[in-house]
Amino acid sequence: MDILQLKYFLAAAEYEHMTRAAHSLHIAQPALSQSIKHLEEELGVVLFDRKNRSIRLNACGKLLQSELIPIINTLDSMPLRLKEIDKKASTTIQLNILAASVLITQSIISFKKLYPEIKFRLLQDIGEPDFDICISCTTSDRIPQTSVALLKEKVLLAVPSISEYASLKSITLKQVEKEGFISFSGARPFRAICDEYCKEEGFKPQIIFESDNPECIKNLIASNLGIAFWPEYAWGKLTAKNVVLLPIEHPNCIRTIYATQNYNSVNSKYVNNFLKHLTKFITNIQNNKPKIRNKK
Repeated sequence: MDILQLKYFLAAAEYEHMTRAAHSLHIAQPALSQSIKHLEEELGVVLFDRKNRSIRLNACGKLLQSELIPIINTLDSMPLRLKEIDKKASTTIQLNILAASVLITQSIISFKKLYPEIKFRLLQDIGEPDFDICISCTTSDRIPQTSVALLKEKVLLAVPSISEYASLKSITLKQVEKEGFISFSGARPFRAICDEYCKEEGFKPQIIFESDNPECIKNLIASNLGIAFWPEYAWGKLTAKNVVLLPIEHPNCIRTIYATQNYNSVNSKYVNNFLKHLTKFITNIQNNKPKIRNKK
């Protein structure tokens, strides 16, 4: 059996008249009759009751007709559905955002103004291999060879404005090893980097609260509940009056945010455009450098 043979049967079943069915299919009537005969031979059953030139669906024919109609309809609609899926895939950028979520979100908003037809699927899964672009971070310049560096930034220490450290011009991590840290969750690259800074100074940070929301971390610091590492650019300007940002004198706390592109992406044109836009967007952020310390 093939699809064309089954479509011939459905036409004959609809008209229950070989000549009219053949005319609707734009084929000769003998060709249609021969096709139906071969189908019946393959199935091993008769599908029509024949009397003179009249044909009528029998029980087997009616069953086959009812089963085939939704199948053929699905097959007929498949090319259009596949084109729609292909178009959607080619205008959807999958971003796995493991770092700098505030900056990336802002760049997405500005990119959408230029390309309103583009959709974004946002992920935050360190183990997810299915992405167009993955944004992550590492210490210093140690990025994967196939990746592009987007931003090198200092990591500062955010402390409550009423703390004993707030009046300092800079600080070392050794000075705060006994303090409680508010931190990103352990699954995020930024957390691993900050833990590594503390390890360099010979201590493991005492984590009193974990959150993946910079706004939540800021509010907890402002409430004098702990201290936290704070990226110089990636989380935006810290405007909270009750929080002070201090440069870390030792160790050298610097991280690099980088993008890894999937070069097998089906929509490489838009992915490339977004990566260029993101790079320019971050450059503009750096050119409008925020103040490092917030003074009363």
